[in-house]
Amino acid sequence: RVRRKIQLVDFLLSFRWIIVIFFVLPFSFLYYFSIYLGDMQSERKSYKQRQMEHDENVKEVVKRLGQRDATKDGLVCTARPPWVVVGMRNVDYKRARHFEVDLSKFRNILEIDTERMIARCEPLVNMAQISRVTIPMNLSLAVLAELDDLTVGGLINGFGVEGSSHIFGLFSDTVVALEVVLADGKVVRATKDNEYSDLFYAIPWSQGTLGLLLSAEIKLIPVDQYVKLTYKPVRGNLKELAQAYADSFAPKRW
Repeated sequence: RVRRKIQLVDFLLSFRWIIVIFFVLPFSFLYYFSIYLGDMQSERKSYKQRQMEHDENVKEVVKRLGQRDATKDGLVCTARPPWVVVGMRNVDYKRARHFEVDLSKFRNILEIDTERMIARCEPLVNMAQISRVTIPMNLSLAVLAELDDLTVGGLINGFGVEGSSHIFGLFSDTVVALEVVLADGKVVRATKDNEYSDLFYAIPWSQGTLGLLLSAEIKLIPVDQYVKLTYKPVRGNLKELAQAYADSFAPKRW
C-alpha cells in the first residue's frame, strides 16, 4: 500500500499541543485579562459618570448612522468581529456589503435599582460582570446564564435560557424596558405598554435585525448565600422518569 505523502496539516495535527500551549492559551489569558481590567475600571466609576459616558456613546452611534447611505452601504450591523461571537450563528453577512456600527464601548452597568429590583445594563455587559456586582448585594438576575461570556445583548437578541427559566421564562421575559436605536438614528425606549410595545415584543430573537440595543432594564431577584438542594434518585421507565422530572418543577397537590 502506497503511503500518503505527509502534508503540513498532518504536522499541525500531530503537534497541535505546541500551538495550544504556547500560543492559544497565552493569547486567551491576555485577552480575557484585558477584558477583566476594563470591567474593574468600569465598576470603579460612579453610576452618574457611567450614564454620562453612555449618553455620549449614544450620540456617536446616532452620528454614525447618520452617515449611512441606504442605497450604497447595505444593511446595518455591529462591528463586533465574528470570532468573538459565542454561538453557532452563521455570520457570513458580515463578509458581504454592510454598514458597521461600533458598540464596543457599551459594556457598563448603568444602574442597580434596589427599590424597583431592576438592573440597567448596556448590551455588552456579560454574566460574570453583573454577578460580581449583584451577588454581594444578595441579588441576581432572575435568569442568569451559566456561561460568563454571554452578554445581555446576545441573550436578549438571541435565545437566552437557563435553569431558572422554568420559573421566570426566557431571559427576554425578564426584561422590563429596552433602549434601542433604529436604522434612521432615532433612539426609543420600548416597554410592554408604551407606544413602542410592538418593538419591545419583537426585539427578542430578532438577532439585531430591528435595531441596535443600547441598554436594557432587567428584573432582579433576592438570593441567599447558599442554596439547599435535595437530591432524589428516580428509577423506572421513560414515562416514570419524565413524570418525576415534571413533578420536580410542579409537585402534585394531594
